[in-house]
Amino acid sequence: MFKKNTLSTGFRIIVAPMQGTNTVTILVMCATGSDYETKPENGISHFLEHMFFKGTKNRPSADGIRRELDQMGSISNAFTAHETTGYFIKAGTPYLERSIEILADIYRNSLLAPPEIEKEKQVVIEEMHMRRDDPATRIWDLWDTYLYGDQPAGWDIAGKEETVRSLSQEDLVRYFEHQYVAENTAVIVAGNIDEAKVTELVTSLFSDIRHSEPRTHVDVHEEQNEARLHLEKKQTDQTHLIIGFRGYPVFRPERYAADLLATVLGGSWSSRMFSKIREELGLAYTVYAASENYSNRGYLLTYAGVAHENVEKTVEAVLDEYRRIREDPVPADELLRTKDFIKGRMLMSLETSNAVASFVGSEEMLTGIPLTIDEVFAKLDLVTASEVQAVASELFRPNRLNIAALGTDPDRARLEELLFRFR
Repeated sequence: MFKKNTLSTGFRIIVAPMQGTNTVTILVMCATGSDYETKPENGISHFLEHMFFKGTKNRPSADGIRRELDQMGSISNAFTAHETTGYFIKAGTPYLERSIEILADIYRNSLLAPPEIEKEKQVVIEEMHMRRDDPATRIWDLWDTYLYGDQPAGWDIAGKEETVRSLSQEDLVRYFEHQYVAENTAVIVAGNIDEAKVTELVTSLFSDIRHSEPRTHVDVHEEQNEARLHLEKKQTDQTHLIIGFRGYPVFRPERYAADLLATVLGGSWSSRMFSKIREELGLAYTVYAASENYSNRGYLLTYAGVAHENVEKTVEAVLDEYRRIREDPVPADELLRTKDFIKGRMLMSLETSNAVASFVGSEEMLTGIPLTIDEVFAKLDLVTASEVQAVASELFRPNRLNIAALGTDPDRARLEELLFRFR
């Protein structure tokens, strides 16, 4: 269970007390990311996230911040996504107040000093190079680019090298002052905590955050009339494949049926894609399906890493499974087993304070209406086999289908033949 408190400025505090743990996690989230950027500044959200640990008015040294975090034995990090940016510290319960104070300090008082900005540019660029060199990571960046093209939804979250190198302190301060405001901010605290004391402390430490109207992101433009194939050649030991369809935004009630559909297809060891592609055909070590939802878009896909000579076999097998589940309802016992699997995995995943904070915080920033685990279970229980089939029938169509392949030399002609045979 958790409790949400929204102040008059729009600033939100969510506390999630947990028994049986000696840890606390403080997660500060801002409703901003690459979806809120203009093209000349693409990457600024991610770059700003890096700068928050480089010194504050109260802690002018980046080394000092790192030593203080290490002294608590804490785990700390930050992340940037398309629609959110987050900063967290997980620590032992005795360090609760100190952890909240550190996060409040970096969130409100980061110096954004020009010398640190210039040094960090190369660090961010090396992170970009690292992602490009890892094909299992690179394929996901390509998927967004292929699916959405030249608009914020299709831009790399880290930006491009030229935009990162061009960022100035003035750019960062301007973006920070527009986006890091009370209306855009939520602090989530989970773990062994006193609800009232935590709420009072967070309110006090974050009370002076400016409040104004933040940017809104542009509507995503999705137009597709036929199946699309996207290839990138790269010297690799495997070809990495994503085969999927445009899906639902987070506010669509069908999202729960889509989650079940994806799990039936490739969410577990007994799922259809795993059973067919790994166990029966022996084509892949890693294969899974997933449904992803953003505030204004979504997709459902299957990923597999396979030998170059097995690309066509794998694509054909995946498309066959999509057709089969579209045409034939999921049997009652398989649907029940899938619901129980999702519930069991969710219960296990929420044993730790950082997982609870992430679970609540992610939904809060996307929907503004985070659900308890019991509420999520209730929504899953209501989904019927006919609703799952209706989602498959709506989504698994040629005008929503995309295939992205990253490998040494994918056979375009053969893949196009498979793609355009899908009906």
